[in-house]
Amino acid sequence: MFKIGEFSKLVRVSARMLRYYEQNGLLMPAQIDRFTGYRLYSAAQMPLLLRITALRDMGFGVDEIKALLPQYDNPAAMQAALNSKRLQLQSAIAAEQDKLEKIAAMCGTLEKESTTMVYEVQLKSLPAEQVLSLREVVPTPQDEPILWEKLAAFVQTQGIKAPPVGYSIYHDDGYKETDADIEIAVNVSAAGKSEGNFQFKMLPAIAQCATVQFAGPYTGFNEAFTKLANWIESNGYEMAAGPLRGKAIRSYANAASEADFLTELQVPVAKK
Repeated sequence: MFKIGEFSKLVRVSARMLRYYEQNGLLMPAQIDRFTGYRLYSAAQMPLLLRITALRDMGFGVDEIKALLPQYDNPAAMQAALNSKRLQLQSAIAAEQDKLEKIAAMCGTLEKESTTMVYEVQLKSLPAEQVLSLREVVPTPQDEPILWEKLAAFVQTQGIKAPPVGYSIYHDDGYKETDADIEIAVNVSAAGKSEGNFQFKMLPAIAQCATVQFAGPYTGFNEAFTKLANWIESNGYEMAAGPLRGKAIRSYANAASEADFLTELQVPVAKK
């Protein structure tokens, strides 16, 4: 038998962690001296401790380890647990990578003047327009490009002539991080035959719409929306019923680079 300090040296796990594993029911001392209260461990416990530390190093928490230890010799159960943990870690890595990219973008913004140019807000009356649209609920707002790929494929296979200008229309009452109701549309000269979610329709007119254009990458959305919000408040307007639109005047379809993009935001408004 080994005292906790001795066992700690042999297994290269701190006495503090051994006590922590004991408190959580993962590894109990082989014996506790009834006179001194010393915790004593056996060499026979080393394989169990090695399993605990292996699972810990793969990212499993105490509760997960406790549930897995009885299944350790069951290949199917362990494979399922490892696959699940791998997916969790991949998702966490992707989220952290996204944070790194945002940090890099912010650093770039701080180091040099922004390439986005936001123009003055204009109050417009927008006419109805003939469009081909595709409306679906997508997993996240960032999945909107999937809709554009689908629409481009339909336009190509149907031989439809459509200008590169397109609309993104956001139908949810508020911003949704998941299950976003998004419609995209391109202008067409005449209505054709609708198929499934691909619909030839009239894009409704908007009696009053606050609009602002910005040139440059889509990261300029935030600055442009800020300008719109300030204009709406300071001029005695409020947002009216109807979806918010983004009009891609120059985008991937007809611009050499993101620096050449031109986007117009369109928000229905009414006088208070």
